[in-house]
Amino acid sequence: MVVTVTLNPSVDRLIYVRQLVHHDTNRILRIEEDAGGKGVNVARVLKRLGVPVTATGFLGGRAGRYVYRELDEQDGVICNFIWVHGETRTNLAIQEEDDSPPTCLNERGPNITPAELDALIQKVEVLSQGAQFVALGGSLPPGVPTDVYATLAQVASRHGAHVVLDADGEPLVHGLQASPFLIKPNENETERLLGRAIDTLHDAATAAQEIHAGGVPIVIVSIGEKGAAVASAGGCWVAVPPKIDAISTVGSGDSMIAGFLSVLYRQGTVEEAIRWGTAAGAATAMTDGSDIGTAEQIHALLDVVEVQPC
Repeated sequence: MVVTVTLNPSVDRLIYVRQLVHHDTNRILRIEEDAGGKGVNVARVLKRLGVPVTATGFLGGRAGRYVYRELDEQDGVICNFIWVHGETRTNLAIQEEDDSPPTCLNERGPNITPAELDALIQKVEVLSQGAQFVALGGSLPPGVPTDVYATLAQVASRHGAHVVLDADGEPLVHGLQASPFLIKPNENETERLLGRAIDTLHDAATAAQEIHAGGVPIVIVSIGEKGAAVASAGGCWVAVPPKIDAISTVGSGDSMIAGFLSVLYRQGTVEEAIRWGTAAGAATAMTDGSDIGTAEQIHALLDVVEVQPC
């Protein structure tokens, strides 16, 4: 089983307009809505790829119930969340017809009390006992300390689970101190971590190898449509995604993690895993709004992903 932990899930609402005019009335063309959050996306893609998965984290209020229903009823993901007194956040994105990046308005999330945080730590302790992987990632709601991923990683590792970490800034730096099994920073996160530019696949491969040499068993550095590099004890590979008509990249990085883990869960190779991860990320980029790729879309892209040794 894989356990995903999302500390700050969301309802992601994408609003389409012809052109956003400031300080005036704007007519909405259509609205798309979906459940969001890194662990939420990872869980949904894993389930679509036939991997048993349990999702946990914090949920609260009407928005939290919506996220729960999407996971439980739409995707059949086992949900084992901590319910909090606050309201799960709703993130708004305004998309114009000119295909420019959307204007995003993200809420902070509910304030988490010490008792609620302790309850989640205990929940992860229990769930980790039957898990092969525990995936941690995403932003932190108010009240949660920046070293929380280090704490959760230590709890999961204590029970033999492999920890997957997808975070940024201080949560990532603290999390690395707990020796995660796999991390997947994108180019911006890698630049902040290493203090240098990551522009090419060669840069990504060099960065992945450097971080791997520092003690992380598997490191994936993704750089959007250019592809990704992965470094492990078995070697280093770069993967180039197929040319697609990308509609929305929301959730693509999370889908990459899910595709990658689906192979490792079945005892596959890292080389095979980066192919599946790249296909899954591309499949999600082809979907509207905050939707994610299907198993059929992922399978269709596998043969057109290019994977080569670094």
